Amino acid sequence: MMNNAPSQRRVAILCGGQSSEHVVSLTSARCVSHHIDRHRYRVRVFCVQEDGNWVCPEEDWDWTTPPSRIEKLFDLLDNPDFCPQGFFKLRNPAEGLRRLVEWSPGIVLPVMHGAFGEDGRLQGLLDFMGIPYTGSGVMASALAMDKRRSSNFLGAHGIRMPRHLVLKSRTPRSHREDQLSGAGELLGWPLVVKPSRGGSSIATAVVNNLDELYRAVSRAFEADSEVLLEQHIKGVEVTCGVLDLAESYGGRLICPPTEIRTRGTSFFNFDAKYRPGATQEITPAELPDTLTQRVQLMAEKAHDLLGCTGMSRSDMIIPEDGQPVFLETNTLPGMTPTSLLPQGAAALGISMTTLLTGLIEGTFESLIEKGAREEQ
Repeated sequence: MMNNAPSQRRVAILCGGQSSEHVVSLTSARCVSHHIDRHRYRVRVFCVQEDGNWVCPEEDWDWTTPPSRIEKLFDLLDNPDFCPQGFFKLRNPAEGLRRLVEWSPGIVLPVMHGAFGEDGRLQGLLDFMGIPYTGSGVMASALAMDKRRSSNFLGAHGIRMPRHLVLKSRTPRSHREDQLSGAGELLGWPLVVKPSRGGSSIATAVVNNLDELYRAVSRAFEADSEVLLEQHIKGVEVTCGVLDLAESYGGRLICPPTEIRTRGTSFFNFDAKYRPGATQEITPAELPDTLTQRVQLMAEKAHDLLGCTGMSRSDMIIPEDGQPVFLETNTLPGMTPTSLLPQGAAALGISMTTLLTGLIEGTFESLIEKGAREEQ
């Protein structure tokens, strides 16, 4: 199918991946594909399946591609044993990369959550191939993904963090036993168990006693070689997005915080995040103006200290003393129908289409500015 879009800028949506968040990535990519401005951009979707195979298109989507065809495409991409009509399934990942490079996209829009997509490795690969992309670069992506190191780094710069312990898979069993037996006394019950490098609250649990702690740690080690035991902070859970859009789309914008009230779960777990109706999400959060400003300032400070670009979304807890406690920053936040960053943008009057265009055009602006500096 020929592309009749007036602009020749090519945007490759890169989705899927081999992480535990593969399905979440496809849901985000489905939403992005619906809302990207196909009048402005030539679009191709490249999907990395869970087995590492790439599914690549034979040709561009026409800008008139109906939503029903997009739905069909992602329904088929959910099935690893089937290749959609009009796509190639490539057993060798290098062949998928070759087709991506040959298409010569002006920019890649990564919609890959978790390991290999959000942790800097994808960004480093794209840098090596000279392909621009939206969002944060290698260093910010890797640091934000690593909760242990980002916690230590941000804490050293005055951001209030929960107290925590680190467990490592290579730690001798006797020492691990000492750590676990003393965790409750040191951090207090309940406490939070989470993989150091993971997302979507996968393998994360709130535990109330030593038996629950042992089981949760075992599950978390299946997801990562480092596990955090973290002080459980009681309070109001909020999240706040930071946007770096093209100047004509507003430039730097701080979203209003969203308050998250879970229903039937003790914390904002995977089910609460992705099952419609599992949480009540209030945007803007029902907070005093001074507290709203504290949350926004903390989100922006974390964004800048980590070196994020394009967008980020930071999660916090507000305890009774009214001083936010930082949890983590997401450099590639979800773009699903229930995702929080689009909700924050919508509260600023920014639609999903405008958000995506602002991110893409902001990246092009940065490339132009970089080229101008190099010529001087």
